[in-house]
Amino acid sequence: MDRIGRMRQADWARLFGFACVAVGMALSAWSYPGADWDALILFLGALMLLRAAVEAPSANRVTGLERALRVILFMFAFAAVNRAQTDLAGAVAGALGNWILWAVAALLLALPLLRRGLPWGAARPVLGAVALLAGVAVLSAALFWALGSATAGLRTLVTVAAVANALPVWRVARPDVAAVSVAVALCCVVVAPGAPLWPVALAVLPIGALAYALRRRALPR
Repeated sequence: MDRIGRMRQADWARLFGFACVAVGMALSAWSYPGADWDALILFLGALMLLRAAVEAPSANRVTGLERALRVILFMFAFAAVNRAQTDLAGAVAGALGNWILWAVAALLLALPLLRRGLPWGAARPVLGAVALLAGVAVLSAALFWALGSATAGLRTLVTVAAVANALPVWRVARPDVAAVSVAVALCCVVVAPGAPLWPVALAVLPIGALAYALRRRALPR
């Protein structure tokens, strides 16, 4: 009980992130109707929680805007995946056409801008991150459409959201969190929405182990 009482918000986020991965794997293996859609939602939620577990409060407005962008991408991806279970063809268009989501996105972007006493900060790192995500979006869209995927738009949105939320985790997380985030993001990128997740999750375990070793080696001795 004392150990539970000493847990911080980041510890809870990390715990629930790991739990989302475990439950998602179990649901996908259970294979009831819609199980893999539920598993994908849990995997995306795990990435969001693991990112929240390692990020400190925004030091400036630019960093706050970058974090808002990551949350917005996740929000639209989550909405599209949820809608795809009943309307696969119109999932992305439906999510992007939802004015309530755009209103929330505007609010998220406004919060760091309206916060008093927060400096602007350097824009170059954030612009680099945005350029990287734009490149990921273009390349993944070209690949998925070239493969003739019926869910190319949805897969592109999920890929960008997964990469956007996994990158900050890799930069600063401890090895176990970094390894899980890399493995989960890879599953979200490789597996077509609605396809079985658990076989791919098992297949990427060696990649997760490699990420664990690399992140541990990068830590100061």
